[in-house]
Amino acid sequence: MRRLLILLLLFCAIGVGFAACNRYGDDIDAVKTADTVIPGKTNEVLAIDIAGARGTVEWQGGPAPQYQSDDIVGVQAVIKRVSATGNRHQIELDFIHNRQTKKVAFDGALVDGKKQDLVSGALNLFMMQLE
Repeated sequence: MRRLLILLLLFCAIGVGFAACNRYGDDIDAVKTADTVIPGKTNEVLAIDIAGARGTVEWQGGPAPQYQSDDIVGVQAVIKRVSATGNRHQIELDFIHNRQTKKVAFDGALVDGKKQDLVSGALNLFMMQLE
């Protein structure tokens, strides 16, 4: 009986986890297909290009508390990249998706935990390509 209860709780926890992930699935898809940073290149292709052959991309969605609106969702591409020299880097591209207007905007980036503006971020990504 105890095993049955544990299995039931485990399945419920997994189900709740999937429901939370699916809650932002449409927002993540909208951000992936938008061409917010580089016109003509989707955000998903951009993230994959940054990751390179040795990297990975994980997409996450959730509330964007800085905007204090349930209609504005934060979406993040977490890119883990290994350079040719073996150095490990983490790049986080932040986006917002407005559920009412269906608009997607680039909201900033972190490279190895440091906030970047567009110029310094682009330069840092270029330098990683040279490693």
